[in-house]
Amino acid sequence: MFEARFEKIRLLAAVSVAMLVTLLLQGCAVIGDRPELYPGRWAPQHEDREWSPPDEAMRRDIGQVSVPSGPAVIQTGREYDLPAVVDIALASNPATQRSWSQARAFAAQFGAAQAPYYPQLRFSSDSGYTRSIEELPGSYGVLKQWQADPVVSMTWILLDFGRRESLSEQARQQLLAGKLMFNRSIQDVVFNTESAFYALDAAQGGVVAAEQNLKLAETDFDAVHQRVDLGLATQPEFLLAKERVAQSRFDLANARLMVHDAEAQMSVALGVAADPPIRIVGLENQAIPQELNRSVEDLIAEARRQRPDLAAHVATLRASEADIRQARAQFFPVVGLSASYGENLWNFTFARPPTVQIGQPQYSALLTLRWDVFTGFQRLNNLRAAQDERDMAQADLKSAQIDVVSEMWRAYFELDSARSKYEFAQNLLQASQESYDANLETYRQGLSTIVELLTAERDLANARYTLIASKAQLLTSYAAVIHAAGAARAR
Repeated sequence: MFEARFEKIRLLAAVSVAMLVTLLLQGCAVIGDRPELYPGRWAPQHEDREWSPPDEAMRRDIGQVSVPSGPAVIQTGREYDLPAVVDIALASNPATQRSWSQARAFAAQFGAAQAPYYPQLRFSSDSGYTRSIEELPGSYGVLKQWQADPVVSMTWILLDFGRRESLSEQARQQLLAGKLMFNRSIQDVVFNTESAFYALDAAQGGVVAAEQNLKLAETDFDAVHQRVDLGLATQPEFLLAKERVAQSRFDLANARLMVHDAEAQMSVALGVAADPPIRIVGLENQAIPQELNRSVEDLIAEARRQRPDLAAHVATLRASEADIRQARAQFFPVVGLSASYGENLWNFTFARPPTVQIGQPQYSALLTLRWDVFTGFQRLNNLRAAQDERDMAQADLKSAQIDVVSEMWRAYFELDSARSKYEFAQNLLQASQESYDANLETYRQGLSTIVELLTAERDLANARYTLIASKAQLLTSYAAVIHAAGAARAR
């Protein structure tokens, strides 16, 4: 009997050792991949090569990433004016969606920061069956017990020396900063959409100008061809005019490519797919923005007052100051109230009957004091870190103020320059048109050369492009001033 029992023990030990070795081998493989132990294995292995997913499952997961499309749909065949395009961008651009979600998250965090002001209720119950062995002189006993301990407890912080107040203030300032940055993201989307709209309109205007230039080149070619047929022009003049036609066709193809590039940029500004491309209303009859009639100093002062991103930096600074108060409050104790009520229900049998069944209430009401007297200088260093974060926020605010002034200063004088350049471009186009008409007439009469005619044609083509670009620059510069001032659209 003893030998059989020993054999059983030996067999059990052998099985246990085998299982332990297997677990150790598996554990070593798993431990070798733990990021906290071997972080280098989770980083790219080579500095001069792209990272490749290690297995097919990860490659499949990466390939299956999908982004839900926005609510806006571009309608084919419809022409959109600028307000309609801006509305699409505000509804579809991921930037506004992200900042809106972030602001809502900050609002939820602000609500969560109010939780410490309320009593905290908790229910717990340790219920189940226990079988234990009790050693007795010369023998042993078996204790079998069914037990349930349902307990309702309540804790309520009465005094925490500013912990809850500073935490709530920090969350409130973060919420304020989030809402202000949401406003700025809307302004950014509006400005980017306006810039893309004007760029697309300029690109489309460039196609029209290129088509007109091609007609000019063909007109010049016909005039040269007629003079060649009459023996009044040479073959080099004919080839030069032919070259000009080919160049105009190349410029037209390039202008059409610029339209497609502008359409792609517009789709990015709108936050929608580039296919189908959006059709916009031309700005041929777009009114030129009026004079600002305000000094740059007034606009800078307005930007300082109403720029939401600047106000967001102020809120961030106040949140960091609340974080300092929170760190200082950790040095003080927490006084609270604790109360609980429950039942101790149990039923046990010891070796043999009798069985005992008991249910007794248990409750408490306590005034608690919790004070971490020494924490290994953790609180002191947390306070220093909070103060440094406050200093960083102050530096960020100062930098933002400088950027606001610089942005408004640059936008103001760019608008002033764009207005002058647009007026010069109008005069240049008129003069170039008159020069070309005169050169074409004198060339037909044999009083000017082909070089003079083509030069006048080239100047007229450049003047058309200049007028289109200067008008788009003027409209964009005006939008830049509005954006720099902290407004979404012109008032």
